[in-house]
Amino acid sequence: MTPKLSVRLAASVLLLGVWACVKVPPSAPLQSGVRIGVYDSRALAIAWAGTPSFNEWMAPLLAAAAKAKEAGDAKRLKELEAEGEARQQRLHLQGFSTAPVDEILEPLKDSLPGIQQQAGVSALVSKWDKKSLARYPAAVQIDVTMALVDALQPGARQRQYAIDAQKHTPMPLEKARQMRDW
Repeated sequence: MTPKLSVRLAASVLLLGVWACVKVPPSAPLQSGVRIGVYDSRALAIAWAGTPSFNEWMAPLLAAAAKAKEAGDAKRLKELEAEGEARQQRLHLQGFSTAPVDEILEPLKDSLPGIQQQAGVSALVSKWDKKSLARYPAAVQIDVTMALVDALQPGARQRQYAIDAQKHTPMPLEKARQMRDW
């Protein structure tokens, strides 16, 4: 080994050692200084089921179905049942795959600025939304999933299911769309 190569190798090893000892805190901004909040949309969908806002979302549909049934309006009842099945399918796509959860975030719209401020993030993006994430290539990603889950105020069981869901890889959306028998 030549002396020049030996010095370069020693310098590289030294720099690598110094670099390995430097810890960048997870909240430190990278390049642009932008921090975005990312969340697992599946956890939100699972936590939402059975909450007061979920029940408010379902109440008009259930009331209309009861009214149609009482009136003997089979056509209207069939339409409402189809709507119920479509909602159920959407919830499955959200809970087991990566479908957007916009209607789930809607009841949280007044809480979102506080959640963002507490996490120190400028935007909230599903961790599965690659197109939106691409707009923030240099951003530090801060996981805000549980802050959003807790804002939905799920029961203890639903909260635990939301935690557990995050331990598993989501089903690809296209595959989930093909499933009919949940």
